[in-house]
Amino acid sequence: MKFIRLKSVNWMVAMALLALPGALVTSCSKEATPTENVEPKSDQLVISVKGINNQQSDASLRQGLSSKGKASAAAVAQTIYEFSDVDMAVSVGNNLPVKSVNLASRKSGANGLKANVPENAELMEDGLKYVVYLYEGSNFVKSIELAAGTAGTIDGLNPEGEYTWVALSYSSEEDAPDLEPDTDVALPLNQDVLYAKGTVNLAQQSTIEILFNHVYSRVGIELNTIGVFGEITGTPTVSVSGLNLAAGSLNLLTGVLTPSTTTTEASLGWTDFDRVDPAYGDQMIAYVYTAPVAAQTATLNVQNLSISHADIGDVSRTFFTTATDFSLNVTPQAGQSHHLLLNVLESPLTTSYGGQTVRWGRSNLYYRGDNGGLRDYAFYANNGLTARADGYFPFGGVLPGTFATTETIGDPCALVYPAGLWKSPSKADFSGLVSGDVELNELTSALGPLGQVVDASGITGLLNIVTNLLGGVLGTAGFNTAAPNSTLAPTPYNYAQYSLPAQPGVPTTGTNAFGNAGHPSNNLRFYYNGQVTDATVLQAINNGGGLASVGLTDLSDENQGVIDVDVPILPSYGRHAGLWTNEQGTDILGLVDAGTWGYMATASRSMELRIGIPPLALGDRYVLARNTGELLNGVSALGVDVVSTSLKNVRCVRAPQPTP
Repeated sequence: MKFIRLKSVNWMVAMALLALPGALVTSCSKEATPTENVEPKSDQLVISVKGINNQQSDASLRQGLSSKGKASAAAVAQTIYEFSDVDMAVSVGNNLPVKSVNLASRKSGANGLKANVPENAELMEDGLKYVVYLYEGSNFVKSIELAAGTAGTIDGLNPEGEYTWVALSYSSEEDAPDLEPDTDVALPLNQDVLYAKGTVNLAQQSTIEILFNHVYSRVGIELNTIGVFGEITGTPTVSVSGLNLAAGSLNLLTGVLTPSTTTTEASLGWTDFDRVDPAYGDQMIAYVYTAPVAAQTATLNVQNLSISHADIGDVSRTFFTTATDFSLNVTPQAGQSHHLLLNVLESPLTTSYGGQTVRWGRSNLYYRGDNGGLRDYAFYANNGLTARADGYFPFGGVLPGTFATTETIGDPCALVYPAGLWKSPSKADFSGLVSGDVELNELTSALGPLGQVVDASGITGLLNIVTNLLGGVLGTAGFNTAAPNSTLAPTPYNYAQYSLPAQPGVPTTGTNAFGNAGHPSNNLRFYYNGQVTDATVLQAINNGGGLASVGLTDLSDENQGVIDVDVPILPSYGRHAGLWTNEQGTDILGLVDAGTWGYMATASRSMELRIGIPPLALGDRYVLARNTGELLNGVSALGVDVVSTSLKNVRCVRAPQPTP
């Protein structure tokens, strides 16, 4: 057995402790009791601003992306006014654009306010003055004038006292409420009055973080040109009339607002509009503030609204050369936001064939890059022959130059601002533009060795078989039929054009959407931009992470390879048009939902049998256009996480809109 031996000094100390009654017990008791730090009570109240409660109730008028490639589900009823050059969509809602409080800053609330601050709380700009009043019951005690962004203090308070605090601001760096007010405060007209109220017990806490509420109704009138893909330039003539404003008085202790019985009409012009986002000049908004008033109609008058298209080339456009009125109904309510939104939109080109009315975009879709959702997609400034990589999309994918995944599946047209106005066309939308259907994979199998036939320019491949053989050289199965309602481009035959009927009921503004009537964007033309179809190239693009990842921004050079693949990317450039529909094929090649439908057009020429010499002669040229059914390689029912058979252009069409 081993014993623990103590040194003599330690042994003597231990024996002395044992001789003291209760010594060990007292010591153990102290070990078991946690130390309590008691902070001295303060006679000082520390005050800061958390933000402004943004009272909103309706779905957002301006949807962004809820996740990559997905448009938010909320649809907003809007009235669309159509003109010959541009359209205007007007809508009324309750969501105004705001600068939000940083979420991280809300996590430090010492008094539990972090749980009560709404996610859409607005930022209160630094420097805006406000006054805090302290009451014991209904008795006024003290007040102090402070500025947002800087903490303030009130000293000399009862450390055991409980106070009612009231905060009031006129959202101004110059004007502040009186430090010694009456219980009922007469509020200024047409200012953003902010109010908050609470209680604080200094024995329990010595800080408050103010979350203001709007007292008046906020009415924001927004003029927005994101939908015509350009920032506002110059100085348009803009005025707003019909908005009657009232002041009011506010009871500080109850928060009750009493509106004035007299009103004043607001007078707003272009100088009253400011940028929603300082970085962009395509969202301009003017605000008015009022106590509750009766229902009224606000009228915005606009003339000579000029924009510069976001696409390359600095294309300038001017709309509403004749002053035009747009009216919106609103009933201002206390503390609520009202958003009067006027979206200037690209007008469509309308076809009406066989009872099928389709409103087409004026040019193909392209991806502008990540601009926060609202500005990610646009139509090219000019409809024309282009091989830009930002316009070649996979089937069912929202990003060009790569293939759809579970993260990027979706309709890219639906993401053009305002989300949901446009959509990718259906197969039926092309019904008045084609002579029939063709299943490309089936033709490949049937033609066998003809798959290696070389046309006059030395280009081989499946689509050359379709465009050169089935366009009339074979002359079978009706493939030499010209597309209905079509006109072939003059030499070099690089687009298919379709006739446009008159649009009854659409006012003529005296100007065209682009330039003169003959401008390519004023006519329904599908340029022969080609499509990426070579399986080796597609696989290389997929393995390399897409066209953008290898720096390919233009695909027109036939000698340009992809990564280490020495084959042309776009040999069909200038020879045919390839556009996607939004439909997977039904029973293509006997495989249900295994394929996709597209549109293809090219210049063709039939062979004519004649008596005499020579016995064969070339007939007239025409537009050959077909719906093309293509089998996807290993596609699932959703068409994701696979290599598609091609990359094509997309021409958007207007989507059905909810009734206001």
